[in-house]
Amino acid sequence: MTDAGGPPERPTPAPEPTAPAESTSPSSAEAPPPRAASPLRPPPPPAFGPPPPPAFLRVGGSGPEGPATPVPQPPPTAEVLAIPLGPRRLVGMSLDLLTRPDAGLRSASFYIGLILLVTVAPAVALFGSAVASGAADALAGAGPGTPLPAWAWWLLLALAPASLGFIAGGVEARALATAIIGGRAEGRPLRLRESIAVSRARFWPVLAAEVLVGALSLAVEFVLNGLLGAAIGGTDVLGYGVSVLVGIVVGMPFIYATPGIVLGEAGAVEALRRSVRLARTRVRLAFAVTLFSVLSGLVVQFGLGLAVDTVSRVVSGAGLADHFPPALAVLLAAALVFAYGTLVLLAEAIAAAPAVHAFVALTHYTGGLELGRRRPLGGRRAWEPWFTPGLAAVAALALASLVIGVLAMPLG
Repeated sequence: MTDAGGPPERPTPAPEPTAPAESTSPSSAEAPPPRAASPLRPPPPPAFGPPPPPAFLRVGGSGPEGPATPVPQPPPTAEVLAIPLGPRRLVGMSLDLLTRPDAGLRSASFYIGLILLVTVAPAVALFGSAVASGAADALAGAGPGTPLPAWAWWLLLALAPASLGFIAGGVEARALATAIIGGRAEGRPLRLRESIAVSRARFWPVLAAEVLVGALSLAVEFVLNGLLGAAIGGTDVLGYGVSVLVGIVVGMPFIYATPGIVLGEAGAVEALRRSVRLARTRVRLAFAVTLFSVLSGLVVQFGLGLAVDTVSRVVSGAGLADHFPPALAVLLAAALVFAYGTLVLLAEAIAAAPAVHAFVALTHYTGGLELGRRRPLGGRRAWEPWFTPGLAAVAALALASLVIGVLAMPLG
C-alpha cells in the first residue's frame, strides 16, 4: 500500500471516507454535536411481532385495522436542543413555561374539574345536605344498634363513584399535564382534544406505574415507621418526616416513569426500568427534579388544607353552620369540588414540569405525542369527547344517589 501510495494519494480527497458517515445521519448535521447524538434515546415501544428498527417510531399502535405504519422519526427541534441539563436552569425554564398565558393548562384544568364535578361532588353535596339539615347530627347521636337511615345508604353508594372519579381524575391530570408540557417543551403545542387523546391512551400504564411505586413507598414507609417507633417512639412529626424522606428516596429512581409512558410510549414496567437508567446518568438532576416535585406537592396540599380550614372557620364564626339551606349546600359543594379539580391539574403540572423537561433533554424523544396529533378526539355531540361511556355511567350513578338520598332525607 505504501509503494504506490505517494502520487495517487495526492489527487484523492482526504475527506472522502468520512462523507458516507455524515450522509447516513442527516439529523446530526442539523443539530449541535454535543447534543445531537443522544445515546439515551429510548427504543421504540414494544409491539406484537418483530420490533421495528430503532430509527423508526410506531404511531398509533396496532388494532383491528392492522399494525401501525413505521414512520421516520423527525430530528429533535431547536426547542428540545435548547433545554439545559443544569438543575437550576432546567427547573427555572419549566416554571417559566407554566407561567406563560398560553401554557394550555386552563382549559385542561376545567376538564379535570368536570370529571370531579360529576363523580365526587354528588357524595360531597349529599353529606353537606345531611349536615345542613341536621340529619347527620341525629345519625351521630344514634346508638350502635340503630339501623342506618335510607339517606346514609345512598351516601355509601355515592362514595363508590366518588372514589373511582377521584382516582381517575388524579391519573388523568398527571397524564394530561405531561402531554401538554411535553408539547410545549418540543415547541409543538397540542390542542386540548389531542392532549386528552394521549392521556386516555396512556391511562392504564400510568395508573399501573403509580400503583407499583406507591406500594413500594408504603412498604418502605411502614418498615421505617416501625423501626423508629420501636427505637425512639412514634410521633406525628416523625411520621411526616419519614413520609417526605421516603417520597424523595423511593421516588427519585422512578421520576421519569410518567414521561416515559406518555412521551416514550413504554409500558409501566419498562418505563420504570428506563427511568432508573436515566436517573443514574445524571443523579444530581434526578435528585433536584424529585425534590422539587415532592416539595411542590406538599406546598399545594398545605395550601388546600389551609383554604378548607379558613372556609370552615368563616362558616362557623358567622353562624351559618346551624342555618345553612340544604339546597345552597349542594351548590357550594359543587363549586368547591370543581375548583379543587382545577387545582389538581395545576398541582400536577407544577410537579411534572421539571421531570418532563429533563426527560426530553436527556432523550430528545417525544414520539408518544404523535398519537394525539394523528388521532385527535372528535365528536358530533355536545358531550363528546369529554364523557366516555364509563364516565357517563359513573356520573349517572352518582347523580341518582344524590337525588334519591336528598329526597329520603328528613329536611324539615
